[in-house]
Amino acid sequence: MSEDLTLKETTEPFVRLDFLDSLRCFAIIYVVVSHLILIPQPPLAIPSWIAPLLINGGYAGVSLFFILSAFSLCFALDSRRSEPDLIKRFYLRRFFRIAPLFYLMLFIYWIRDAALMGVIHPISEVLINASLFFNLIPAYITGFVWASWTIGVMAILYLLFPLIYRWIRSLPAALILFIVSVLLSWGWSYFVLNCGETAGYLKANDKSFALGFGFLQHLPVFVCGVIIYRLFFDYFSKLNAQKRRMYGWTCLILFIPFYAVLLTDKLQNMLWGLSILHGFCLSLLVLGLGLKPLGFLINAKTSYLGRATYSMYLFHPLIIFSIIPVYRQIYNIFPNEMMGYLVSLLMTLAVLIPISLVSYKYIERTGIALGEKLFSRKLQGRVSNEQEF
Repeated sequence: MSEDLTLKETTEPFVRLDFLDSLRCFAIIYVVVSHLILIPQPPLAIPSWIAPLLINGGYAGVSLFFILSAFSLCFALDSRRSEPDLIKRFYLRRFFRIAPLFYLMLFIYWIRDAALMGVIHPISEVLINASLFFNLIPAYITGFVWASWTIGVMAILYLLFPLIYRWIRSLPAALILFIVSVLLSWGWSYFVLNCGETAGYLKANDKSFALGFGFLQHLPVFVCGVIIYRLFFDYFSKLNAQKRRMYGWTCLILFIPFYAVLLTDKLQNMLWGLSILHGFCLSLLVLGLGLKPLGFLINAKTSYLGRATYSMYLFHPLIIFSIIPVYRQIYNIFPNEMMGYLVSLLMTLAVLIPISLVSYKYIERTGIALGEKLFSRKLQGRVSNEQEF
C-alpha cells in the first residue's frame, strides 16, 4: 500500500503493479457477467454453446480476487516494513478499507429487505454481519448483503495474514503453506460432510453453504497469490527482459487450454476440486500478465476502473435486482438470446460503473483517509491508491 501503487517499482524497472488493478477490473466484469445471468429468476437465457464460459465467471472471478489480494498484501507489507507499529496499522487500514462501504450496504439491504420483502433482520444478525467474521457461523455464512460472503472470507484472511507474512518469506515456505492449506481444505470438507451436523456446529441445510463459502475452502487459492508473489519478485525479477517476456507468454499460453478444460467439468471433481484448480489456472494468468503486460488489457483505463472494483462488487447485485423488468423488455426487443444478453450487460455496466466510481471517490477513499488520520497527524496531499480487495 504505497502512496501510489500503480507507479511503484522495485529496483527492477520492469515491475509495474498497475496490472493488479487491471486484473481486478476484468475479475469484477467476469463476476457481473455471471451474476447477470443467474440473479434474475428465471435466469436470463443465453446460448448453450457459451453458457459454461459465462456462468463460470462468478466463481472464477472471486478466485482471481483472492489471488490478487494475497499478492498485493504481500507487496503492501513489504513496502511498509520499516513503519513503526506495522501490524497495528495493517489491521487499521484493512478495517477502514472495507468497513465503511460494507456498513452502508448493510443499512441499504436492511431497508430493502424490510420494505420490499417483509424480512426484518434482527439486531443479532446485523451485529454478526457488522463484526465482519460472520463466515465462522454457518447460519450467517453468506451474509444478508448479497455476495458479501467474500468479505467474511477476507476478514479472516486479513486476521491471519500478518502471521503468514512473518513466517512465509520464501518460495519453499509458500509451497509448504500451500500443502498445509490443501490439507486443511480437505479436512474442512470432511468435517462438514461427516461431522459438522453431529457436532452441532451446523444444520443439514447449512452444509452446502459451509462447503462453498467456508474460508478454509478458499485458503489454498489465497496461498496461490503468495506463491506468485514470491516467484514474481524472488526469481523473475532477476531475469533479463527477454526471458521475462518469454516466461510471461508461456504462462498466458498455458492458461488458455487449462481454463478451457476446467470449463468442460472433466477436472472439476478430480484431485483437489474446482477451487484449487482455479487457483493454479488463474495464477498462470496473473503471472503471465505481470511478466508480459499486454497493452490492450493492462492500461491506464482498466487500472483506474480496477480501483473501484470493491464498490462494483457490492453494488452490482443491487443494480441487477432493481432492473430485472428492464432485462425482460430487452429480451422482448431482441429475440436473439446472445444479443439480448449483450445489450443487458452493456446497460448494467453503464449504470454500475458511474455509481461505483462515485462510491470509490466519496466512500472508499474517505474511509481510507479516516483510517490514516487515526495514526497520522498530518495527511499527505492525497489518499493512498489502495490495491487490496
